[in-house]
Amino acid sequence: MSEASPDPTSIGPFIVERKLGEGAMGVVFVGYDRKLERKVALKLVRRQLLGNPAVRERMTREAQAMARLSNPHVVQVYQVGEHDGGIYMAMEYVEGETLSEWLGRTPRPWQRVLRTLCDAGRGLAAAHAAGLVHRDFKPDNVLVDGDGHARVLDFGLVQAEGADEPAERGFRGASMDPEVTTTAPGEEAPPAHATAPGTVPDDRSSMLHWSVRLTQLGNVLGTPAYMSPEQHFGRAAGPTSDQFSFAITLYEALYGVRPFGGDSWQAIRLQIQEGMVSPPPLESPVPRRLFKVIARALALEPGDRWPSLAAMIAALEHDPWKLRVRVAAMAGLIGAASVASYAVAVSQVEGGQRCRFDADALAGVWDQARATAMTRAFEATHLAFATDTARRVAGRIDAYAGAWLGARQSACQDHATGAQTDRLTDLRVACLERRKAHLATLVDVFLAAERSVVENAVQAVAALPSLAACSDSSELVETVPPDDPAVAERVEAAGRELGRVDILERTGQYESGLALARQLRGEAASLGYPPLAAQAALSEGRVLMASVRGEEAEAALQQALRLGITHDLHAIAAEAAIMRIFVVGNDLARPREALATVPFVEALLERAGDGGKLGVLLHNNIGAIDDNLGDFEAARASYEAAIAGLRRLAESDPIEAIVHNNLGILYVDRRQFDAAHGHFARAHELFQAILGDGHPLTAHPLIGLGDVDLGRGRHFEAMPSYLRALALLEGAHGPEHQYLRYPLVGLGHAHVRAGRGAEAAEFFARAVQIAERTEVRDKFFAEALEGLADVSAAAGDTEQAQQLYERAVGVFDEVSGADDDGGTRAALRAGEVARQRGDGDAAVRWFERVMVRQNAVGSQHRARAAAQLAVVLAPREPTVSARVCELARGAVADLDEAEPLRAEASELARQACGPG
Repeated sequence: MSEASPDPTSIGPFIVERKLGEGAMGVVFVGYDRKLERKVALKLVRRQLLGNPAVRERMTREAQAMARLSNPHVVQVYQVGEHDGGIYMAMEYVEGETLSEWLGRTPRPWQRVLRTLCDAGRGLAAAHAAGLVHRDFKPDNVLVDGDGHARVLDFGLVQAEGADEPAERGFRGASMDPEVTTTAPGEEAPPAHATAPGTVPDDRSSMLHWSVRLTQLGNVLGTPAYMSPEQHFGRAAGPTSDQFSFAITLYEALYGVRPFGGDSWQAIRLQIQEGMVSPPPLESPVPRRLFKVIARALALEPGDRWPSLAAMIAALEHDPWKLRVRVAAMAGLIGAASVASYAVAVSQVEGGQRCRFDADALAGVWDQARATAMTRAFEATHLAFATDTARRVAGRIDAYAGAWLGARQSACQDHATGAQTDRLTDLRVACLERRKAHLATLVDVFLAAERSVVENAVQAVAALPSLAACSDSSELVETVPPDDPAVAERVEAAGRELGRVDILERTGQYESGLALARQLRGEAASLGYPPLAAQAALSEGRVLMASVRGEEAEAALQQALRLGITHDLHAIAAEAAIMRIFVVGNDLARPREALATVPFVEALLERAGDGGKLGVLLHNNIGAIDDNLGDFEAARASYEAAIAGLRRLAESDPIEAIVHNNLGILYVDRRQFDAAHGHFARAHELFQAILGDGHPLTAHPLIGLGDVDLGRGRHFEAMPSYLRALALLEGAHGPEHQYLRYPLVGLGHAHVRAGRGAEAAEFFARAVQIAERTEVRDKFFAEALEGLADVSAAAGDTEQAQQLYERAVGVFDEVSGADDDGGTRAALRAGEVARQRGDGDAAVRWFERVMVRQNAVGSQHRARAAAQLAVVLAPREPTVSARVCELARGAVADLDEAEPLRAEASELARQACGPG
């Protein structure tokens, strides 16, 4: 067939319907097989390629070899024959598009892209198993049908593995280089060869396939961009060469760029020779484990690549469990409770039994006997809210157990219907068995309950690990267990114990939890299994953070973060980074450093794919740090974002009440009492609904409501809220717990304003005693000292009052810095009491301290100090008259009109400053 020949009406026994396309190797037509009544694709090879008998014989032989290859991921060759002096191939007709077109048409999830490329890889692997090498694998040689299934086509350069190719190697090494590298992007390619068709010498027969292909690719770097080092540098191509080309194609499909990004053949060759594989884009959501698999396939030396494409595909699909063989080992790892694992489920289905899981599947984990025993254990603590808490806990566990049974049944049914593979079913069941073991451990802790366990029980159940994660296929295959069964068993056992650490932390048993966490970190280090080491560091960091041991917590969380990032453990890395924000910003008082990490942490959270509780925790922690920095708007926005996230959860969570309480504190500190009241009331309502009216956590919003009433000047209305909070906290924690200081200080202030000095003194004194006994130094201790000093001063005991004011200043300055408003106020009162007692030197010293405090500039505190300092200094040496004048004038300018000191300062200014 000449180039000018009209299209044939038939080729062999096939009717030609229309031309489908034309390429370097020949023309492709849509044909019809009259005998089998089916459409076919007919490829008619150009006669110019067949002038040499050796070429004709070889192409016929290789086409016949392809015809014997039958695989769903290879375009089937039905028949090979001769037509009009040429060779034709009748092939499977597939409605679809090339991989390049499929990828370019619309963005697709990386999981779907990977599945499609693995289909193509299986096609290549099938060709290799038949002893064939493609040698030109690239996106345009993959056809994707409407269902997203891929087939490899265009084996135009196929060669039987091991066939002689000395002339081809010589051509590639000598002639191919100038032919392509002289073609710049956008230029027209040079002639394919210097010899006229039909006159090429026998020893260069295979060269024709290459030269024709390359002439059309000079301006787009087509085939060379996907070639293996062997093909670039004139060495024999084998199955690992196809693997290299497949890896380039997969890299490009997943990341949108090629691993060797040169804009010329020479640049590509250089990068390949030096092993310069470009790292994936930072913003890519593709797990890093896939890059590691691809990078191995892109090794310069064939022996350093995967032993076969089948092995590479297995690594890409992450099959660490070795299917049924590993199921038995896994059943041992998850203990006797895993008898109902996939292997048993399969035997049930194969035996004709239906997938059915009832409460018996949780016997010994959560059943009536265990529920009764838990209630008795709670009641044995004699806490007023114990029985109510047991009821609430039982209801939540019932719901979790029901969801577990449903998830277990769903896993069985999905496998029985073929909706899920054996491997994913194994992983899914193993995940559910771990959740079951965690629940069993939590109930064990409840059966030995102490007071802190009962107080935190509802919160601990609310924090049970997600069951939905066990249905997330991408998450299930993220972590590869150790290959050594003995090591895997130790890892599984340590993982269960880490679940106990988390339960101990959530139930307030910090010392026990910390001891176990440190033991398990040592075990994880000895095993050398990074996912376990990361989880152990995270668990220890949680306990240390809850114990307010900031420096140790930061170190543990940093280790968890590092391991999480290094080994693609995105959820661990995100949680560690979120907790570190709070530790650094709040416990270690480095708020700006903490907030600087927020964009990085948000990226980790997005990579982890967790928009639920971790996102809520992040917003809450940012809000707390912004509040510490005094950025009201930022703090408010963060807290409200946390609440919005919580409302999307299926079940109410105590964290929502905590965030509302935080918002209430934010507003009350800024004297926005209406907004504060709304949030405290909502927090109280949520705590009552979730935890019960008698739970001690309900005391905290009650204290807030008391603060709101006190701020509004409604001191009598504030008292019942404070008293109810005090009773709740005493009932839960006893009469000496540090939490009691909060309502005690509020009651002291309320009684002072009601003119009940004696009662106020009792509340303030008790708060001071608790702080001293518990060695807690914070603003509530300082306020209690200052309040007791106010009462003492009002009662005429100025000596005690001055001592208490001085102590209050010391505590305020220690916990809040020298510019805290509470410290300034206490310093002013210390000076005033000293003046009242006639101790001029002490009065001057305290008034001067007020004058140099930055937060006092322009305030009434500073103006009062200036007026009284001027009064104390006036009778002294005349040299101070200029200072007295300055102080008196400043006080007159800043004091309110109604302030009695203003008239005294005005008269003193007239005397000290003279006329004018």
